Amino acid sequence: MKIELSKRLQLVRSYIADQSNVADIGADHAYLLLSLAEQGKLKKGVVGELNDGPLENARRQIERSGFTSRIDVRKGDGLAVLEPQEVDTIVLAGMGGTLIARILERGREKLAGVKRLVLQPNVGGNQVRVWANQNQWHLVAESLVEDADILYEVIVLEPGEKPAQYIDEQFTKEELLAIGPLLWRQKHPLLVKKCRIEWESCQRIIEQLAKGKSAQALQKKEEIRRQMTTWERVIQCLSADKM
Repeated sequence: MKIELSKRLQLVRSYIADQSNVADIGADHAYLLLSLAEQGKLKKGVVGELNDGPLENARRQIERSGFTSRIDVRKGDGLAVLEPQEVDTIVLAGMGGTLIARILERGREKLAGVKRLVLQPNVGGNQVRVWANQNQWHLVAESLVEDADILYEVIVLEPGEKPAQYIDEQFTKEELLAIGPLLWRQKHPLLVKKCRIEWESCQRIIEQLAKGKSAQALQKKEEIRRQMTTWERVIQCLSADKM
């Protein structure tokens, strides 16, 4: 049975090296690891799931596909399902950036020996970059993909610091953590769309805060307005480059 991956998971798969030992945390049906196994590109896989439903989905799918000797299914919270030095690649996809950062922080001791993190935050990609920047991981790739009318972001990290990634003539480090410095430098064709989505999200927050008069509400509105200005500047710069 051939596994057909969504465009989102195809992009994630493209950043996994052949013959890697891969952990997919929150894998649901285990399609990503099964696809790698079908292609002969997976050395060993570990599926980690916290909830019984997705755990059983993954187990049944792996049994049907005949890869039980290649892919283990384990119940547990985040990286707790892993043994030290067991995998060289960890995938965290289809969850919020804040949760991804929390899982990595709580499982910090399991990251020793890991060569690559392939992360796909549904929202909050900046939280992933902040965690990476604070914990000596650097960006090796950033990309965007549109799948079923939803824009997804993929962030790939490897161990080691590269502080120059967040140095730019037009944007501050804080702004680049939100934009994605590699997306900005490569002028990714979907970056304008990402900026517009982020701007619209900020606008909705401003509307929700409209009646707030407390110092905290006013401070929050000012912070959101600064973010909107950043997204506007990126759009203007990218639009000017096309002229």
